[in-house]
Amino acid sequence: MQAGRSKAGAEAAATHTGALVRKDITSDLIFEKAGILTFPDEESLCQAAGVFTAQPIPRGNRVGVITNAAGPMVIASDFLSQGGLLIPPLSQESVARLRAILHKEVTIRNPVDVLATGTPLHFLTALDVLMEDDGIDSIFISLATPFFVDNVNVARQIAEVNKRKTKPILVALQTEKTVFAEPVRILREAGVSCYDFPSGAARALIALTRRGEVLRRKPGKVTRYKDVDRAGAKDIVKAAQSAGRKVLCAADAYKLLSSYGIPVADWQVRSNAKEAAMAAKKIGFPVAIKIDHESAVHKSDWGGVALNLQDGKSVREAVEKMAGSFQSAELKFLVQKFLPGGKELIVGSRSEAAGKLIMCGMGGIYAEVFEDVSFRIAPVTDIEVKQMLSGLKTAPILKGIRGEKGIDEKKLLEVIMRISQLVDDIPAIQEMDINPLVVFENHLFAVDVRICL
Repeated sequence: MQAGRSKAGAEAAATHTGALVRKDITSDLIFEKAGILTFPDEESLCQAAGVFTAQPIPRGNRVGVITNAAGPMVIASDFLSQGGLLIPPLSQESVARLRAILHKEVTIRNPVDVLATGTPLHFLTALDVLMEDDGIDSIFISLATPFFVDNVNVARQIAEVNKRKTKPILVALQTEKTVFAEPVRILREAGVSCYDFPSGAARALIALTRRGEVLRRKPGKVTRYKDVDRAGAKDIVKAAQSAGRKVLCAADAYKLLSSYGIPVADWQVRSNAKEAAMAAKKIGFPVAIKIDHESAVHKSDWGGVALNLQDGKSVREAVEKMAGSFQSAELKFLVQKFLPGGKELIVGSRSEAAGKLIMCGMGGIYAEVFEDVSFRIAPVTDIEVKQMLSGLKTAPILKGIRGEKGIDEKKLLEVIMRISQLVDDIPAIQEMDINPLVVFENHLFAVDVRICL
């Protein structure tokens, strides 16, 4: 658990990537890469520590739920599902065994509701069934203590099954502890993990399940591409540093990407409207025009972007308008092939004390509004990159929904790993982002890039 997060906040940054980095994110990423679980507060930390010492690690994320108190069970189910755990249907054999013992009024399913009148035999049967069901990895019990049932023997049955230590058992125990002191004593002395609230029990089970995932996870592979021009990339950066530039011009930035095998949309850099129109004709319409100046971080804020230009006249008019609004002797214009369609993503990197952070997420002009991004520490493995993409809220959109085509995920994974290699090979790169990286069904292109030294 890390304290001091209230001071978190992005400092002034020269890229979208820099603006999206939380001040406290690096420690979380280090812990994640090392397989260390993190917690939001000391209560969650201590609850997790308690269940780690008392219960076995589950084989997976499938939970069997037993309840005689439906309300707390519903609360727990919400927390469990939000934490990535599943409450799957029971096997036909399990359903048959439960139907033979439980009240006839009960609908047999998962969660298993033994009703408020559930007897010790009902609890024992449900526990035995879930322990022996191969589709269940852990057991969550929502337990109240009605005065009209044999709570002492219910507790004894739970305590006895808990001794097997084949699957973790966690209990959300809703009771008055002085009136029902004996059931509480039995459970605690048997080492049953009990919690006052269903949310606390659910969080502890989520942590225990995450621990199992960490222990079972594969290390992944870092790919080192051999078709890169590392020497050429270093020369580009060295020349910019010698000239005293902190930000690469567009030409150098695109050349740097190309040297590492990252596809870029066709481009040329020109100094005036006439040259831009000629370049557009050579590239092929439609084109986009963007201002190229070190101080222009968000080009659209400066009125420095014109898209879908269909002819030379519109190119000249766009350049002349930009030149009038942004007067500088060093101002140039990027003429680039306009690529409509596709999904707009952002991929970037930022240097921190612990190393290079790699980011990917949904891009475009709203990147800093939605903040749907994921970070890892370089060098990233193939598994880490897949986790980055699957962890995005917009991951289903990338897969393709409602008739839309999905993206070229394999090529996107490769580009992210190539960027990881690039910033690892060239330490002078402090910040960079490709925004947008336009990804189609079977290809992709870097459309806009900013690299800070």
